[in-house]
Amino acid sequence: MLIRRLLIISALACVFLTGCKHGRHRRDDRPICTPPRGQTIPPTAIPAGPPIPLPPVERGVEPAGNAELLLPQAPPGKTRSDYVAPGGNRNSAVLAEPDVAYPPPTTDVGDLTENKPTPAKPEMTNPIADFVQVKDGVGTGRRPDLDGLDWLKSAGYKTVVFLRGQNDDDTTDRQQVERRGMRFVSILATPEGLTQQWLDEFNNRVGDVAARPMFVYSRDEGIAGAAWYLHLRTAEFFTHDEARVRAGRLGLKDETTDMYRAALKLVPPAK
Repeated sequence: MLIRRLLIISALACVFLTGCKHGRHRRDDRPICTPPRGQTIPPTAIPAGPPIPLPPVERGVEPAGNAELLLPQAPPGKTRSDYVAPGGNRNSAVLAEPDVAYPPPTTDVGDLTENKPTPAKPEMTNPIADFVQVKDGVGTGRRPDLDGLDWLKSAGYKTVVFLRGQNDDDTTDRQQVERRGMRFVSILATPEGLTQQWLDEFNNRVGDVAARPMFVYSRDEGIAGAAWYLHLRTAEFFTHDEARVRAGRLGLKDETTDMYRAALKLVPPAK
């Protein structure tokens, strides 16, 4: 009887141990769950906090790797060197700037800050008597006073030419012109001095494009009228009648002066 009980207990113990072994194998051999193709499992245990910023990309320098370029894409057939920045050169890299309306500059006075717009400079009217535009960049008229010199300066004139007579003093005129930053040229013009060399010098002065805008004047309008007559005949190829009529607007009011007679001797009407 005792032996039978021991056999039963031994059999039950074997059955129990066998079941535990199979159960452990089932737990270890469970299939691993894999996500579908194209999907990823989100990472775990990510520390909380703001995202880590990417390093800045310097303008004009291409970032390494797959970082996005800040330069505009070049059109087909062109390179970035073809882009020209405002105020830059053709070889500089360009980054388009957004249109931003910047506030006007402010001026701090103590504890007060106020916007002070620059007042517009009023345009001056031409105060020079008998002013005539002879050609592009060349004007003539009567001797300008101080307001006339200020107008020439504000209008951007570079050179002032004084055709002076025998008794004219150019000291004051030179000082006032040069004080305003313009170049002063004084040319002696007398009936005895009207030679081909004098005419060549005057034509060269008037024809100097780098010296323009230029203003030519004389205290005696007959001197300027005769000089313009000669210039129109020899430099502009006007006929005698055309140059005489045109010079009438440029100071040639009296055709009986010694200056005009000397001009006709130098360049005869039929020439």
